[in-house]
Formats: sequence, structure tokens, C-alpha cells
Amino acid sequence: MTPIPTDDKVNLSRDLSQWRRRRTYLRRLVRDLMMSDAPAPRTPARFKVVAEGRRAVDQLNQTRADHMRTFPNYFNWSNDPDAACEKAGDWSTRIVEYAGWPGEPAQRAVLRIPHRLREPAPAVLCFHGHTVGCLMGKETVNDYAIPLTKRGFITLSPDACRFGDRRDRSLEEAEIKDFKGMSFFSERLLALPLMLEGRTLLGVMTWEHQRAIDALSAWPGVDPHRIGCIGASMGGLQSFYLAALEDRIACVVSIIAGHSHRVWARERTLNALIAFIPHILKHTDAGEIGSLIAPRPIMCLDGKQDGYFPSEGIRQTSRVMRHVYKLYGASRNYQHPLHDGGHKMTDEHLEMAVQWMARWLRPTPAEAE
Repeated sequence: MTPIPTDDKVNLSRDLSQWRRRRTYLRRLVRDLMMSDAPAPRTPARFKVVAEGRRAVDQLNQTRADHMRTFPNYFNWSNDPDAACEKAGDWSTRIVEYAGWPGEPAQRAVLRIPHRLREPAPAVLCFHGHTVGCLMGKETVNDYAIPLTKRGFITLSPDACRFGDRRDRSLEEAEIKDFKGMSFFSERLLALPLMLEGRTLLGVMTWEHQRAIDALSAWPGVDPHRIGCIGASMGGLQSFYLAALEDRIACVVSIIAGHSHRVWARERTLNALIAFIPHILKHTDAGEIGSLIAPRPIMCLDGKQDGYFPSEGIRQTSRVMRHVYKLYGASRNYQHPLHDGGHKMTDEHLEMAVQWMARWLRPTPAEAE
């Protein structure tokens, strides 16, 4: 296969048959660059319930309280939606564990199950972004996990590898005291050795999220054909790449994560290690990778002034994806609204994200009661 040019003029596929041949090659290539010889699952992925009900809510609130004491100016939670909804009987909150990358702690996630569901129901994986010191993960996605749960979706909000309950604490004292939580040592201590092995942290996260899909698909009440994913910033990248490599994701929302690897390199954009895939620009860029999702529905939500995800990269990637979706005759399945601000989620975009999931994964009226 011919690699993409070194300039910004990408050779777009002429027709659908040419793209499908290219797609087969890219799927194998991107997976190999991200996770190399990823280990095959040895056991079925199953949820183990660690805590549920009030006990689960108390654990989540304790984590938030500890984080606020450590970094008092970073997060401020004024309400406790899980406690209120547990009391009202709107949904049940559980903390669950399931298999993670070999050698890493088990994945830990918040599983929210609406009451009065007519089974089987749709489910959405909700991915978090970076938090100071990597101290939290699953506790920070309420902006979209809660509205989706209210709309009748089962939601699963996991700690990404080396975040939250799964973080590496070996350099945490220096991380907090000397670097104010901004060195992300927990992330770096895994990402850099993985690159030496020909793997990436993003590849590990993608492999783990595939195990989450395994576990969700086996959970009573989940419709395995109606599983989506949503995330913001780092979580948006996780959504984008998981859907590109995993056909079981039926619908995607990627928030403030639109990018081009070439633009990142040219503009010398400062970003986290999860964003980098060695050798990727020898072969392709984010536009073609995102096009691996086609014709499944994806909504990307970005800001025009985002310093981490430059607008030129957003534009280039969007151009390629629009072209491929058009080849499928599925232009309506790709949407990319922009707001005028920077690296932030807006209330309007969050509402659009929830509506997008409801449109494509279609909870029934009884499920959304």
C-alpha cells in the first residue's frame, strides 16, 4: 500500500471498493502499531461486583473528597446524583472489576443500571480525560454518564489504565508535592516502557476497553448490538480509536479530541503520551483512522481555539472522514459541530452528544421512563 504523502494533500480513495481494500490494510496496521502482539484473552471477561448501592456511592464520594483535599482548586462537586437517584429508585450504582492488561490491576468501573428497564437495553462506555496527578478517573464523567443513565442507557465508566484506583503510586509524593500533579508520572511510567516494546498506552487502553465490551455483552440486560462509547479529551481519543478498531461499537461521540498527527508534529503541540503512536505518519493519519468507523455513526465535538487539538488538524481529519462517509452514502452518520472556545465541553455540545446516542441506539420509551 502506498503511504500518505508528507504534505497535507491526502490521496483520498476514489471509490468504495478502493477504500475497502485500504481499510483492511489500515485496520491491521494501526492495531499492530498501537498494541503489537497484544495478549489473547485467557478467560471470559466477567464483572465482579465490589460494592453496590449506598456503599458504592460512599466510595465514590470518598475518592472525590480525598482529591479535593489534595487539590482544592481543581474540582468542586456540589451535589451527589448517585445518592439522590439511589434513594429515589432511578438507577442502581455499582462498582465492578474485570480483567485488565496482564500485569496491571484489574479494571475498575462504575456501572449504573436504570430501573424499570425492558431488557435488553443499550449500553454506553463513558471514558474520562486526564485528572491532576492521575488521582481520579471514573468519578469524573458525570457530565455525560448521568444524563445518559437518565435516558435509559446502562452506563459503564472505567478507570483508564494507570488512573484512579489503578494508578502507580510509586512517585505520587513527588507528583503531588513538587510537580502539583502535572507530571502524570503514573501514566509515563507505563507509556514509555510500552513504546520500547513496540506498544502504546493508547493500545493498552483500547485492548482493555475491548474486554469491557466482552463483559458488557455478557451482562444480563445489555443488548450487545447497541453498545456505544463517549469520552472527552483523553476519553475522546479512547472513543475514537476503540471504535476504529472494534466493530462492536455501534455509535461514537468524541469530545474535544479532534486531531491530526501531522499537524501535531508540525506545530509542535504539547500533548500527553497517550496521543502518540510511533511510526504512524509513515503510513496514515487520523482522518483515515477515524474513517475505519464508517459507516457507523460518529459525532465529534470540538473547539476552534483548542491549544491541545489545533483547528487545522480538526479540519484535515474532518475532510477525510466526510469523504469516506460520502462513499458509503452515509453522510448523515458523521457530524462535527464546533464551538468558538478552547479545550472545554459546552452544555450545548453535551446535550447534542446525549441526543446523538439516543437517536442511534434508540432506548425504547419503557427503557427511558
